Amino acid sequence: MIYPAVKQITNTFGYYSGIFSTAVTTSVNPTATMATLATLGAIENAAIYSPDSAFFTTLADYLNRVPIICEASNLSIANPVAAVFLTLVAAIMIVVHSFSESKLLTSATIDKLDKFIGWLGITAMSLMPLVTNDKVDPKVLFIRPTMPVVLAVSNLAPWYMWVFGIGALVVATVIYSFVYDAFDNIGTICAAVPVKGLNIVEQVLKAVLHAGLILIQIKYPIVSLIVSIIIAILGIILFGFLGRLTNYYKEVYAKAILHRIFSKNKPINLVHKKLPFRIKRKYKEIGFAIPLFAMKGINKMKKRNIIWLIASKGEVHLLTKKSFFRTREISLEELKAKYPDMMLIEYKRFMRLESADKKLSIVISNFYKEIKGDVVKLLELY
Repeated sequence: MIYPAVKQITNTFGYYSGIFSTAVTTSVNPTATMATLATLGAIENAAIYSPDSAFFTTLADYLNRVPIICEASNLSIANPVAAVFLTLVAAIMIVVHSFSESKLLTSATIDKLDKFIGWLGITAMSLMPLVTNDKVDPKVLFIRPTMPVVLAVSNLAPWYMWVFGIGALVVATVIYSFVYDAFDNIGTICAAVPVKGLNIVEQVLKAVLHAGLILIQIKYPIVSLIVSIIIAILGIILFGFLGRLTNYYKEVYAKAILHRIFSKNKPINLVHKKLPFRIKRKYKEIGFAIPLFAMKGINKMKKRNIIWLIASKGEVHLLTKKSFFRTREISLEELKAKYPDMMLIEYKRFMRLESADKKLSIVISNFYKEIKGDVVKLLELY
């Protein structure tokens, strides 16, 4: 009686190892992964769509023997219509991300939807073993690709498999989110850095990596798992650094570029929209709040960390976030005493607070060039 349960758990563990690999692959390019799954699923259903094609029938027989990949045939997108549509969408996304301006515009909009679509695919494949479907006829899905699958509730998996499956889904979701954000941050950094063609190179490299991960997963599942674990670890380790770097390039470079293109004649918002809530709660009636980026000269401050220049009720504060919802105030008087010759200098790419000996360096985006006088006045740089 115990042996079947142990065997089922072992098989399920193997399945979710493949889900882990799929989650990492999807995080590299969610739309392209969904297009690939739709195409593979359509091929696996070759007996319905291309019964007279010896090539597709042979390929379908091979794919249906590959762990995890064989489950693509059960997805509602496993039909030619969805495969073609998702492939076109994936191609469009690659083109959009190949140009810095469009990548910067989509980073806070379409890319969020792209991430969510990838997560839906992981969720669908993670929950699939927990239920036994009355498989929908692929001919019906060809006509209505979005038609939901009807579940045979009487054939649900035992409760302990649900616990295992949902736990695995949570792990896959966390890994997917970290690795996706890491890759997305790299794309945003490439878009913000003023180097022509950098995003095209990034998209080509990402496409090669994505294709390689899929091929390895089909041919060598164990190798795929090992490679996916390495990528996941790197994604988690680099997550904080890439997030900080991305925020720097978006605020210092991208924001100025987008303002110059789309909002040149609009007034500058004196209170940043992303001012942390902990600062809003601490200081009332904030009339001025912009981000400065510490490069060097501030003790116990990581490079490119944000220092918020705040004006509230006639007082000026320099604040940075700390852990556990705390804030750290940097004394303006002590800073000026340490660097008495501190001045604000305009450069081509940004403005910078710096001392004559270059030991102090705090970067400010050219987005705020129009209110440079206000910054000088608040910091008393006369």
